[in-house]
Order: sequence, then structure tokens, then C-alpha cells
Amino acid sequence: MVNKYRKKPIQSRSKVTVDTLLEATTHILLKEGVEALTTNHVAERAGVSIGSLYQYFPNKASLIAALIEQHVDHEVSTLKEVFMHWKGEPLYRSVINEFIQIHLNDIELTKLLHQQVSYLECRQALREATKYFESIMEALLNAKLKEQLSTKAIKVRAFVVTNAIDSLIQIALVENTEMLSEPYLLDELVKLVNQAFEV
Repeated sequence: MVNKYRKKPIQSRSKVTVDTLLEATTHILLKEGVEALTTNHVAERAGVSIGSLYQYFPNKASLIAALIEQHVDHEVSTLKEVFMHWKGEPLYRSVINEFIQIHLNDIELTKLLHQQVSYLECRQALREATKYFESIMEALLNAKLKEQLSTKAIKVRAFVVTNAIDSLIQIALVENTEMLSEPYLLDELVKLVNQAFEV
């Protein structure tokens, strides 16, 4: 995961400070937009000195990256839950459906966070959930196709399919949010994965 903190919050008091700063960041993003987000504004909103803020976050991008990390941690833990309780429909259908639902939850903040890919820290943080999803896909493909395809071919196929799905969901998130709720989108993404399981 990207190192977005200058100093890791270890003591409970430090963690409270960081949580307060991130809550202030979320509030400003949702109420005023990313243009209004500055380290001074966050410190003022949080009731924290700018010096205290800089102990943990060197800049605006690091604040957003920390929010993205929270978002990604939630994505990964939710996908793990899918595996633990999976039964019935194909596993990858359950995973894709949950991946879509995660993006629909708290959608305004999710949109804002995904639009910050111009910041390297934010782009790296956003990639973590996709990489986890990719590792799942690679394991499933390996279980089905290891006799027919090389390890390298399976790895490349998992990369292509996972990133195609992720990119389509990101585009829908920004350009056509309603499409994320359409069962047809899930069906089409599942078809894409089905093709990947063919030799």
C-alpha cells in the first residue's frame, strides 16, 4: 500500500487526530468539492493545528490517498467476505456483483475519490483492490486452465480481464452511474469473464 503518512498514528490519541482529519477531508470534499480542499482548510475544519496535520499528511494528495486507502480496505475485506460465504452462483459473478455494489455505496464520495487519479499516490492506492481482484481471477483461471495454458499466459489473461472489468466500472461510475444498477451490465461483465475461461 502507498505510504501516505509522514508519521504512522500509533497511539490512540494520534489515531483520533488522523480520524478527525480524514472526517474533515470527507466533509469538505462532499460539501465544497476538491477545489476547496487545502491542508489549511482541513486543519481548520478538524480543529487541529496545521503543524499537527503536517505530522501525518505532507499535502492534499496524501489526505485523499488516505481516504482511498480506507475505501480500498473496505473493498478488499468485502470481497474476502464473499469468498467466506460463497455458495450457489459462479464465484466470479458474486465477486463482480459485490465489486459493483461497493462502488454504489456512498457513491458521491466514491466518485470523487476515483476522479483523483491524477495524483500518483491516489492512483497507487486505488490499484490495490484491483490487484486483489486480479489475484482472485488468476487463481480461478489457474484451477481451470493450468493444463492448457502456461503460468505466464494465465497471469496475463487475469490482468487483461480484471482491468477491463475495473475500467468499465470506473467509466460507468463517472459517466453513467445508473448503468451500475442495471443487471445487464453485470451480465455483460460475466460474459467477458466466461470468455476468459475458454482456451
